[in-house]
Amino acid sequence: MALTDYEKYIRTEELLSLQKTRDALSCHDELQFQVVHQAHELYMKLIEHELRFVCRLLADGAAARAITTMRRVSTVQHVLLHSVELLDTMAPTDYMTIRTGLGRGSGQESPGFRTMLKLPGELVWPAFSAFLEKQGVTLRTIYDDPHAHHQLFQLCEGLVDYDQLLQTWRYRHLMLVYRIIGTGTPSLKGKHSDLLESGRKTRFFPALWDVRDEVFSDWTAAQAAKGKETGYHG
Repeated sequence: MALTDYEKYIRTEELLSLQKTRDALSCHDELQFQVVHQAHELYMKLIEHELRFVCRLLADGAAARAITTMRRVSTVQHVLLHSVELLDTMAPTDYMTIRTGLGRGSGQESPGFRTMLKLPGELVWPAFSAFLEKQGVTLRTIYDDPHAHHQLFQLCEGLVDYDQLLQTWRYRHLMLVYRIIGTGTPSLKGKHSDLLESGRKTRFFPALWDVRDEVFSDWTAAQAAKGKETGYHG
């Protein structure tokens, strides 16, 4: 039977041949394991595509579209997070069976994941910093009066969303590791839980977190100078 236009465009024959055949599966859950991780790589590819577009938009001064594009990135990140729930349905013993075929492989080696970690510092932040410089504003100016700089504030918060969701993604994987292999099982690269726990502490746009400390610290000091108690102390 001839392929439909849909099948040709999506390339379904190639796409659906990328998983093991039914007879080659090590266990029933292996198909789910492959599909979820392959889908993750595709979604991460989309995230990279959109983040590179954001950088081009910032270079062109197109802040409004950069904001909506970051919103799309956030939506894709939410899809990634929700899809991990599928892996929660896997029994530890089934993962052990799948693991024998995975060899030395680790999710830390995911090219999409490595790109998501790399792009903020190497590409996105330099483009954003250059954009702010052209606008003649600083982060502190924006966060001191966000409503007077509404669009710029929304752009900043879009980057914070990316950072927060990427950290949440790491935390979610830590919980998955605990659920499937426990908290102390070592691998060739060390304990999975230790690797994920240390990585979870990384902030991808640290200046956007630090500016909150600055604003809050100055506010607390100003209130203290007026003799007002805020419940917070610098």
